[in-house]
Amino acid sequence: MFRRSYTKLLVSAAIFVSVQASASTATQLPKLELSGTAELRYLFWDIYSAALYTSGGTYQETEFPQVLKLTYKRDIEAQELVDATREQWQKQKLELDNREQWLRQLGQLWPDIRKGNQLILVVDADQQSRFYFRPAPPETLTPSLSESALKESARFLGAINDRAFGPAFLGIWLSEKTTEPKLRKQLIGKR
Repeated sequence: MFRRSYTKLLVSAAIFVSVQASASTATQLPKLELSGTAELRYLFWDIYSAALYTSGGTYQETEFPQVLKLTYKRDIEAQELVDATREQWQKQKLELDNREQWLRQLGQLWPDIRKGNQLILVVDADQQSRFYFRPAPPETLTPSLSESALKESARFLGAINDRAFGPAFLGIWLSEKTTEPKLRKQLIGKR
């Protein structure tokens, strides 16, 4: 009994790793242009800076690929990020069938964040989502971005291969229901 369960667990883990590895080489992004940048502050604290990259640098809600880079200005535990994601979806009153599954996946993918770390979400043309992590991003913001360059400078964390996830996650910042409308305007280039 134990041996059969252990074997089943190993097979499941191998399939999970295989899916994760193949996702990292899935649809490659074309070169994307910077759409906009923004800073999130809460009271007296700087939380993060954000940058959105899109095709041609012009944001269209339903046009993918899109890349969101978040550069953190303070330490944040992974579970705090997961809880903040849940809270934002609740505030937007989104009905997301797979929300709890996605949150569990995020809890497994994301590391604890230290000041200066960067989390990057790539949502490709097929609306498959991949996360990358940079412990120390470049000092200057680049006007364009390619996934091949990203792979050279960042560690692949994993993927969520559910077409509904990417738009829902990006919606935290980009939806008209966002709790930060000023930040949204800056990211989509409408200062």
